[in-house]
Amino acid sequence: MDPAMKNKRLVAFDLDGTLLDEHRRIPAMLVQRIQELQSLGILFTIATGRMYPAATRYIEQLRLHVPIITCNGAMIRDHRQDQVMHHQVLDQGQTDKVLQWLREKGHRVLRYSFYGDDVFTDTPHEQTTRYEEGLGVTFMSVPDLELQVQQLAKHRHPTMLVLMLEAGVAQALSEELMSLLGSSACITSSNDYFIEILHPEASKGEALACLAAKLGIDQEQVIAIGDNRNDLSMIRWAGTGVLVGNAPPAIHHEANLITQGHRSYGVLEALEKLFP
Repeated sequence: MDPAMKNKRLVAFDLDGTLLDEHRRIPAMLVQRIQELQSLGILFTIATGRMYPAATRYIEQLRLHVPIITCNGAMIRDHRQDQVMHHQVLDQGQTDKVLQWLREKGHRVLRYSFYGDDVFTDTPHEQTTRYEEGLGVTFMSVPDLELQVQQLAKHRHPTMLVLMLEAGVAQALSEELMSLLGSSACITSSNDYFIEILHPEASKGEALACLAAKLGIDQEQVIAIGDNRNDLSMIRWAGTGVLVGNAPPAIHHEANLITQGHRSYGVLEALEKLFP
């Protein structure tokens, strides 16, 4: 084993497009390898754009021992204690501004407001149904998301606002939103047809740094594995950043290692290289 690898103690991986195969499953050989490494004292965590209930099946399958990162870094949750350790929410003014701007501009997008374990939407669509099926959760349908957010404002603020639209126009709309919100929000993307809007300091990198500190693990002892732009903050922060082979070529330069394998097979390849 490379001497530099002997001190690696924590591995964080994204779910969709990374740990999961095209059927949203973790191959048995990868489950076995992760459990072998856990038995040797290596810690593993998930860092996903998903909400917590949409990740629990994988936590149980892998028998993870440490808290996980959800909602693109806006939340850290200890599943063993059923305790939220860290939660950053969007400012109400920014949420209202985005929804109002979408309405005034007439943008036809599917809109989802995440509140911890709950998701509200006012855009029923076959893609919304597929989104629910992919996550394994049911969204709450409301007549007007803008009004719903305002009514909840006295007690709750959104963890994350997600927009779904055609991949060809997502980048342009994302740039418009960056101009609208400036530094008052973080805008990222877990896929070509998603735009995710979060608290300005919410990111997988910030959450991973926070979790590592709580575990007493140094930055250089952390490995982060992902596949898309919303993973870049943790890939840049970790001592070793890995992108699986299906990651967009435009971001390959950000990682220390690019795997030949795609998705879960890329994760298995990375683990074999880093922990031979």
